Amino acid sequence: MRRIKKYNLLCACVLAISAVASISVSAGMAKRKVTPVIRYGTAETTAATQAANQQEDKNSEGKSNIITDKGVYYLSENSKYRQYLWKNADGSTPDYKAYVFEPEVFNGHTVFVDPGHGDNNAPEANQKREKYYPVEDVLLKPMKTSMVGEKGYGVGVEARDSKNIYDKTETEPEFSLKVALKLKQLLINKGYRVVMSRTDFNQNISNGARSALAGETSDIMVSIHSNTGKNSGTLSFYPGDSDYISGSTYPGYTSIMGITKTNIELSKKLAENMESNITQATGLKNKGTHTAVLRIFSYSTIPTCLVEVGFADNTTDAKILSTKKDEIASSMANAIDQYFNK
Repeated sequence: MRRIKKYNLLCACVLAISAVASISVSAGMAKRKVTPVIRYGTAETTAATQAANQQEDKNSEGKSNIITDKGVYYLSENSKYRQYLWKNADGSTPDYKAYVFEPEVFNGHTVFVDPGHGDNNAPEANQKREKYYPVEDVLLKPMKTSMVGEKGYGVGVEARDSKNIYDKTETEPEFSLKVALKLKQLLINKGYRVVMSRTDFNQNISNGARSALAGETSDIMVSIHSNTGKNSGTLSFYPGDSDYISGSTYPGYTSIMGITKTNIELSKKLAENMESNITQATGLKNKGTHTAVLRIFSYSTIPTCLVEVGFADNTTDAKILSTKKDEIASSMANAIDQYFNK
């Protein structure tokens, strides 16, 4: 009888342990919402989907706890882009840095807000020391680009000093910063962490450094600009082999730069959200979302879009750019919410 009782007791213990283990596994799986992923038109297997989710969790964990020096983030020493980024005249590297702003309650998403251009007197705006395409020239042959050798280097970021035609008091770097600061505060209020490439008028940073920093710190990047060219309306751009701006096609550009199909699709989604929200909120013409070959895309490892909000040399657009910054910033925040399905 005692042996029977001990046997029954042992069985009960095994069953109890099995039940607890089962509950633990179920609870662990409940933390991860595994959804089918479609890539290149083919449904991935469950195992591949789980692996992708686990890798994304790993990437997110690295960005969820950003190490800063009093709110300043410095590009990592082992960044694959360092050798191609803008350098000082003596060959030394400047402080590739960005500015991090934390919300009171973090919603789990980090947005890199880039006020386009910057201080026109900064060396980055007039000395050609940054490679257009951050790979070795030999890899660029399929693109059939002339931007190789000495021609492969440009200024860190272009100077922009023409005034808004409406009130003739505001340049593009000033406009983009004012909108970016408003957007930053709206996003922080919504629980987003915000990383900015610059926070003042007398700052500048190269286009490549902006994107490299964004990739290390953020989930998405939005670059804010105003346009010129005697036209009217909002244009948004995302990475692609066809360059809407020049009208040319660069075969293999995205693959050579390591921009994945998933990255392109998500960048397009972000750009389209920006386009529709800005035009609906401001009354600016919707000139569409297009692919482009831009340095800010070439150095990107995350979904990225560039928005030309309106034309500063068009009277109608310029008035909106000058007087509707709150609406512009709010529409951008709404677009980001839509991207993350909030």
